[in-house]
Amino acid sequence: MGPLRQDAVTPVAVVTGAAQGIGRATAVRLAADGFAVALVDLNADTLESAVREVAERDGKTVAIHADLASLDEVTRAIEQVQTTWGRLDALVNNAGREITKPFTEISPADWEAILSLDLRTVFFATQQAARAMIARGAEGRIVNIASIAGRSGRSDQAPYAAAKAGVISVTRSAARALATHRITVNAICPGIVDTAMTRRIHERRARELGVSPEESLRRMVGRIPLGRMASPDDVAAAVSFFCSPQASYITGQALNVCGGIEMD
Repeated sequence: MGPLRQDAVTPVAVVTGAAQGIGRATAVRLAADGFAVALVDLNADTLESAVREVAERDGKTVAIHADLASLDEVTRAIEQVQTTWGRLDALVNNAGREITKPFTEISPADWEAILSLDLRTVFFATQQAARAMIARGAEGRIVNIASIAGRSGRSDQAPYAAAKAGVISVTRSAARALATHRITVNAICPGIVDTAMTRRIHERRARELGVSPEESLRRMVGRIPLGRMASPDDVAAAVSFFCSPQASYITGQALNVCGGIEMD
């Protein structure tokens, strides 16, 4: 699709939670689109593997090991990208965690853990990236990975659903705040994606239902009009679009990538 380009210099993207799943697929896709990509993640081993995958495809890349639940680490990651490449053109806020637990059993610690990384980090990473983009006076792209859980709630993932609803709201607020600086901000709401996180969710739900994890997942996939789970590449393709010149007039939107399971 082609990268966002301001000049002849290679544009730079940051992808958080880039070591596996959606984040990894997004890093690979943006590198193929012509971006230099900074991969940010807490898991050092899988992060290095992801960086090698991008590098093997001739992508320019750097690994940043960081715990993004710490706002100091968020700042350090953004500053390291600017030190390495002298610019920042796109940010993909993908890092997050979930907890699957009955509503009445959610503890304050559970709530804080999810809201800290899944919402607070998104806000302040967006803020830090926007400051860097504004300082350059250049067009920019910010893409936040939300979830269809943020559209309709989840009885066994209440903090996660609340955080993702918040991500959609932050996306719209940031889009309004940053439009005059030619920075677009959009969200993607994946549905059921073929990732390790999805498998963990259905291992826990299976115990509650008294069925196998495979059966729990099969029942969920059966609700998808297109009849299959999303692949991480399906979500990465949407990120690629929002980071491309073709999306220059789109901001403040939350796009479902869910095979039709959520249509609002």
